[in-house]
Amino acid sequence: MWSATVGRASLRKVTVALPGTWKTDSLTCSLLTPLTASSAPTQGHIRVTAAHPVFESRPWTQQSQGCGRQGDFIQMGADLLRASNNESFTQASRLLLAEWAKFRWGVFDERGHTNDPLYPPTFRDPNTHQWAATSCADGAVKGNICDPSQPGCSFTPEPYTNGHLSSSMLAFPELRSVRLFCNDKTHNRVAPTKHNALCGGRSAWEIIHQTTDFVGGRNRARNGSKRLDPIIRYVQQSSPRYVFVIEDTAIMNLQRRWEFLRKAMRRVVVYDVPDHSHVGVITFNTVAQTVAPISYIESEDSDFRQRVGSSLPRNPSAVPESQKCLLCGLQEAERLVSADSKGSDGATIIFITTGSGHIPQRQMDEIIRISQHRNLKIEVVLYPLSEWRGSAETSHGLETLMEATRGSLFTVMDEGVGNDSKVKMMVALMDTLLAAVQHNTSPSAPGTTVLVHNAAYPGGISSMSAGTFALDDSLGPNARFSVYYYDLNHVGNAIQLTAPSGQKITSVNVQEEDGDVNMIFINLEKAERGLWTYSVENRADSHQGLYVQITAKRNSSSGLVVRLWTSAGSRPINSSDPSSPVVVYVEVKAGVAPIMDAKVVAKLQRLGTNNTGSNYEPYNLDLWDNGIGDPDITKGDGIYSRYLPPLAGKPGRYLLSANVDYNSGMAVVAKDPPSRHHRLKSHYYQQGHDSWSSDQSCCGSSLPHVHSRRASPFFRQVTLGVLEVMSPLPFMDVTPPSRILDLRVDVNDTIHQITLRWTAPGDDWDVGKAYKYEAVVAPLWKEARAFQGDRLTGLPQPLSAGALHTTNLHFPRYEELWYVSVRAVDEAGNVGGLGNIAALWVPRPPTTYEITTRTQPALTTSGNYTMPSELGSGRAVGLSELQLDDVAVILGSVGGFLLVVAALVTYCYWHTNRRRKQQYEKDVEKVAASGGSSVMVKSGSLSGEEGGGGSHESLDSIAKDTQESVRDVRPLSPVQSWGATTLLQEHERRLSVHSSAPEDPLPAYQGDAPLHAPYPDVTVTDNRPVSSTGGQGPVFIHCVHDEGPCHCAAPGPDYTSYAAAWDDPLTGHLLSRTRTSAPPIQPIPQQAHQQQADRKRRTVTQV
Repeated sequence: MWSATVGRASLRKVTVALPGTWKTDSLTCSLLTPLTASSAPTQGHIRVTAAHPVFESRPWTQQSQGCGRQGDFIQMGADLLRASNNESFTQASRLLLAEWAKFRWGVFDERGHTNDPLYPPTFRDPNTHQWAATSCADGAVKGNICDPSQPGCSFTPEPYTNGHLSSSMLAFPELRSVRLFCNDKTHNRVAPTKHNALCGGRSAWEIIHQTTDFVGGRNRARNGSKRLDPIIRYVQQSSPRYVFVIEDTAIMNLQRRWEFLRKAMRRVVVYDVPDHSHVGVITFNTVAQTVAPISYIESEDSDFRQRVGSSLPRNPSAVPESQKCLLCGLQEAERLVSADSKGSDGATIIFITTGSGHIPQRQMDEIIRISQHRNLKIEVVLYPLSEWRGSAETSHGLETLMEATRGSLFTVMDEGVGNDSKVKMMVALMDTLLAAVQHNTSPSAPGTTVLVHNAAYPGGISSMSAGTFALDDSLGPNARFSVYYYDLNHVGNAIQLTAPSGQKITSVNVQEEDGDVNMIFINLEKAERGLWTYSVENRADSHQGLYVQITAKRNSSSGLVVRLWTSAGSRPINSSDPSSPVVVYVEVKAGVAPIMDAKVVAKLQRLGTNNTGSNYEPYNLDLWDNGIGDPDITKGDGIYSRYLPPLAGKPGRYLLSANVDYNSGMAVVAKDPPSRHHRLKSHYYQQGHDSWSSDQSCCGSSLPHVHSRRASPFFRQVTLGVLEVMSPLPFMDVTPPSRILDLRVDVNDTIHQITLRWTAPGDDWDVGKAYKYEAVVAPLWKEARAFQGDRLTGLPQPLSAGALHTTNLHFPRYEELWYVSVRAVDEAGNVGGLGNIAALWVPRPPTTYEITTRTQPALTTSGNYTMPSELGSGRAVGLSELQLDDVAVILGSVGGFLLVVAALVTYCYWHTNRRRKQQYEKDVEKVAASGGSSVMVKSGSLSGEEGGGGSHESLDSIAKDTQESVRDVRPLSPVQSWGATTLLQEHERRLSVHSSAPEDPLPAYQGDAPLHAPYPDVTVTDNRPVSSTGGQGPVFIHCVHDEGPCHCAAPGPDYTSYAAAWDDPLTGHLLSRTRTSAPPIQPIPQQAHQQQADRKRRTVTQV
C-alpha cells in the first residue's frame, strides 16, 4: 500500500475479532498478549468465511454504492491464509491490496471480463483499430488477443513478457511488476472498464485523491518507510449487551402509554432477545436509576427473562417532561456497563424517550464523548411522537448523537383516542424494539430472532382474517404463531393453521395466552418446512384490529440472511436537493451465496395522520438486482437497490421496512460446482507466478453464476427505522432521470445492422417514465463524452423505468471507429447524467461492385414502427460494400415479388374469362328462348348500375354475331365487344345498305329529350334482300335468325364511310327504322349524298 500510494498511506492499526466460540487457551491458540473481550458483534471490513460459489477463496469486494463511496466489505476464503510459502503470501497480499482500494476508496475493476456485454475482455484500440486488452496500463499488455464477439473469448496476460508494466493494480495485480494505480498520464479513458463507466472516465488516482484520506492535502507523501508495520490487536467477540434507558416522566402517564411500554418491554426481553445476551434496564427523569442490573440470559427458559422483562414499575413518576435529564440516563448506563465482569468495550444503549424538549448543547457534547470513549452504540426510539395534521417539528436534537455513534432512529406515532390508545401503537413499539435489538446482532448469528411474517387486520366487521407464511431450513425447528389484540374478546375461538402437508391445527388446547403482552400464541414445535396458511376469527372493534406475527430463531449461520439499509445512513433527507439522492438497499443471501430473482419490496409508511385524520397510504417500491449501474452496481450479487422516490407533502417521518419472499418459486440460489477441487497450490504459486484467471476476479456487470438451485419457500420482513424528510419538495420538478450505464452495441456483420440496447431510466431517477431520449454519434471519445457530434433523431419513446430498449441503427460507415452516447430528459427539461460510452465499428463487406445508395442511416426500433435517423455527415456507399449475402437477399426479394405479380395476373385473367363464358351461355339461352329474330335491348341494361355492363356486352355481342354471320365479314368472339368508333361505323354501314330513295320521309329529331337521357329501348330488325320478279332491285324482307343464310345487297356507290370527326360527343336518340320493301338502288348525286351524311350525323346516339 505504501508503494502503490507513493508513500502516502499505510495501515496503522488492525483489529482482529475472533469468534466467541473459539478456544483461546495456550494449547489451541498461541497469542503473545491476552485477548480483550468485545461485546459488540463486529461486522469486519475484511471477513474470512467459507468459499464463495464464484470467487472461491480469492478475495473480492462487495460494492453496492457508486464511485468514490466506500464498499460494504471484503470477503475471502480461509484457504488464502493457509499458503505454504512466502511467494504465495506475496501474491495473496497483492490481491488483497487491490480489493482494499475498491473497499476503502470506491474505485472499481480496470480489466475486462469474459462474456460480459458491458466490460468485454478486449476492445478496439482507437489508434490502431486493432483488438487490445481491456485494461489500464502504462504500456502494451501482451496476451491472447481475441474478438470479444466470439464465444469463449477471454484475455490472460502473459506472465513473463509483461515485466515492463507498472500499473494498474486494479487491472493486473497478479503481475509481479505491477505496483501502482493508474494516474492521469497513464489512464486509458477509452477502455470499456467498470471503473471508466461508473467514474466517468476519471483515473483511479484522481478518485483516491478526493476521498477523506487525502482530500485537502491530508497524508502527504513521505520519503521514509520506517515504522510501517501495523499494530495488530486481537479481540474475541462475546455475547451482545443491551441496556434499555427509558424516560420516566408524567407524559408517559397519558392514555395507555406506560401500560403499552411495559407490555412491549416484556415481549422483547422474554421472547426476542437472543440467547446468551446480557440485558439491563434503567429509568430516568431528573435523575437515573437502575431497575434491572445487567443479567445474563442463557436460554429461552431462563428466569432472568421474566425478571428483567417485568422490572418496570407499574406507574410512571410525576416529574414533568421538561425536567428530564438524558445525560443522567447515559451516565448510569456507562456505570452499569463498566461494572459488568465481561468488560466495558462496547454495548448497545437503547434510549426510549418522547424526543420533545430542548437538550443543552453542553449535555449533547458530553453524551457524544462518553459514547465514543466507551464504544457505545446509541439507538433512539421516540415514543410516543404526537403529530397533528402533519405539523409537528422534525427536529429533536438527536441527529448528531446518532451520526456520531452510528446509531439509528425509530419513531412510534401517538395513536391515542380520547383517554384510550389503539393497540396499533403497542404493536408498533414491539416491532421497533425488536428492530433495535436486531440492528446490533449479526443477522447470521444462530439464535437470532427472525420476523417471518407480520400482518394487520382491521376490525369493525366480523370476518375470518387469513394469510400465508413460509418456514425454511435456515430457521430453527420451532416457530411461534402470535395474535395481538386490544381486548381478549376481539379474538374468536376459531384459529386454524394448515401445514404444508395438509395437516390442520384447530384445537383450542394448543393455544396459549399471555395477558401481560395481550397475546395469544401457538408454539409450532418441529414445524414442517414450506408454505403454511392460517385463519383467525376477527371480532375487533372498528377503531382497533388484530395483528398476526410469526417469529422463529435462526438455525445456523449458513441460512437465509436479509439486511436493509440506505445510502443516507442516519442523516436527514433533503428532498429539494437532487445532488444527494438516497438509495435503498436490501441484501438477500443464503450464507455467502447470493439469492437471485427474489421478490423484494421496500415499504415507506408516513407516520401520523393526514388532514382527514386517516393514516397515510403506504408507498411500495420494487427493488431490482439488474446490474444497470445506476443505482444497482452488479447483477446477481444478491444486492437489490432502487432510488428513493420524491416524497410528496410536508416534511415528515417515514418508516422504512422491506418484505422479501421467494417470488412464487422464481428465486434461485448460487451454489458451488458439483465437485470443487482444492486449487490452493495452483492458484497461488506456479513457477513464481500466480495463475488466477480473469473469470474469477471481481467484478464485471454481473457475477458469472454457473450453477444454481431453486430456493425453497421463504418469507422475511425487516425494519430499518425512520427516515426524516427535513424539507418539502420544491414547486418545480428538479429531479433528473438516472444515468444510462448499460448501453451496449451489437453489430450484425451480415446485414450491417447495429443494435443498441439499454435499460430505460425513469422520470425521477429510476421511478416513472422519462419524456424523451437524446443520443449522439461522434468519431472521438472526447466528443461523445461532451455529448457533441451527430445527433440521432427518431429515437423510441421512453418506456417505464426498468424496461429494456432494443433499437436498430443502419450505419453505412465501414471500418471507422465511432462512439455512441445516450441520455434521458424528463418533461420538465431535467437532463439525466451521461452514462457509459459504447464503441461502434462496422466491418467492410468483402465485395467489389459499385453503386450509389443513400448516405443517411435509419434508426428503427424492434417494436411496431420505424423512424428515420439523421447523421450530420455522411458519404456515398458503393456496391463494393455489399456482401454476397446482401445480393442474394435482394435478388430473392425481387424474384419473389415478380412471381406474386404473375400469379395475380394469371388468376385475374382466368377468372374474367370464366365469368364471361358463363354469362355468354346464359345470354344464348335467353335469346334462344325468345323465339324471334329481334333482340330487345332495354335502357336499364345499358346503364351504369351493377351488372348492367356485363349484360350489355353479352347481348350486343350476340346481336353482332348473328348479324355478322350472314355477311362476309370477320365475326366477333363472344367475349369481344365493339368500341364507340366501331359501333358508329357499323351503324352507318347498316344505314347505307338499308337506306331507300332520297324522297323517303326522315324521322324527326326529338328535341324535347333530355341532353343526357338514358339509352331508349331499341328494336334491331334484320332485313334480308330478295330478288323481285320484275327485274327491279332487291327487296328487303325481315330475316329470321334461325333461317339459313341470305345474301344482302352490297353498299351503293353513294356510301360514305364513318368520318373521324364524328367522334365528337353527340346527343339525341337512336331511332329505329323499319322497312317492308325498298326500290332499286339509284345513283345519288353528290349533294344528296352530303345531305344524307348530315342526316346520319344527327341521328347517331352518343355512346
